[in-house]
Amino acid sequence: MKRKQAVALLLAGTLLTSGAALASEAGSAGDPLISLNRIKNAFLPSALEQASQRVDSATEETYRQVLSAQAGGTELRLKRGDVLRLETGSGVLSLAGGLSGSASGTVVDVTDGTELTPGGPLTPRHRYLAAENTTAAFSVSTDTAVVRLTGRYTLSLSGETDYNALADALKIMGLFRGSDTPYGSGYELENAPTRIQGLILFLRLLGEEQAALSYPGSGVTFADVPTWAKPYVAYAYDKGYTKGMAVDSQWRVWFGTENALAPNDYVTFLLRALGYSEAGGDFSWLTAARDARALGVLTAGEETLLTGGRPFLRAQVAYLSYYALGASVRGGETTLLDRLTASGAVNAAVAQTAIKAVAVQRL
Repeated sequence: MKRKQAVALLLAGTLLTSGAALASEAGSAGDPLISLNRIKNAFLPSALEQASQRVDSATEETYRQVLSAQAGGTELRLKRGDVLRLETGSGVLSLAGGLSGSASGTVVDVTDGTELTPGGPLTPRHRYLAAENTTAAFSVSTDTAVVRLTGRYTLSLSGETDYNALADALKIMGLFRGSDTPYGSGYELENAPTRIQGLILFLRLLGEEQAALSYPGSGVTFADVPTWAKPYVAYAYDKGYTKGMAVDSQWRVWFGTENALAPNDYVTFLLRALGYSEAGGDFSWLTAARDARALGVLTAGEETLLTGGRPFLRAQVAYLSYYALGASVRGGETTLLDRLTASGAVNAAVAQTAIKAVAVQRL
């Protein structure tokens, strides 16, 4: 009962309101049909028990209902430092990323049936409600976050890097695609990227995704590559774009499909897309971020971002991919985007429209 007390009391309040109305209509203060003693000793415990039962039945359904097609509310993709403010009766569901909450009043975790600790973090996939006489503020503590809101709210935007906007621009150009995750446009910017995800985006930046998808196959047997990803890996492996992580006793190549993609892994992909070569001495995988800065591909701030020990997420993959489009290819004055539009992999007019909509400053 203790952990569900906050929600139970809210629901009981509704039941008691109905009970009070019944008492006032049925009798008078001097001669009530429902006595005060009965309300205290019978109706109140019964109301709390009903509320508790309703909490039990509602808890399992909260997340599923909010994500269903019938669920109302407004979905927002946010960035670090953005602040949401909710009034009494408004709610927020944390879908991805991190937020912390503070309030002048009470914020109830409807999913768990507890009160939110002032300044405490929101639990992902839990729904929170601003109780009576409450104004709540929720601040985004991660690079990106996704929430669904019900009721009235205001949003104060921060000046932090808007990774969402960069992902939107890449998607418009056909270079970044979401998963089937039913929120956040499927971008999953809060997740760590995998090696296969990095490889696919690299092939798109080369304008060679369609060539990879129609690739007939390779004589190499891959031990850990699912069927849908084999054309990508076989094409890139035979082209020399990527190497396996190991070869087992049966001469099968382990690509590391679901292994985490490290910052230097993806910077290596970008430098190769721009025509730079490890064999030619342009850069080394071990110092890829530093070498990319020396080559003018990364800024000093971006090198620090990649080498400072911060988590490397799909948000950073989107960031690096977007700004790589404006980098010059090796030995020429044309950019990577110029090459993509010239080959027809990206529509030039669509690309310019997408770029004009971005107002993000480089680090």
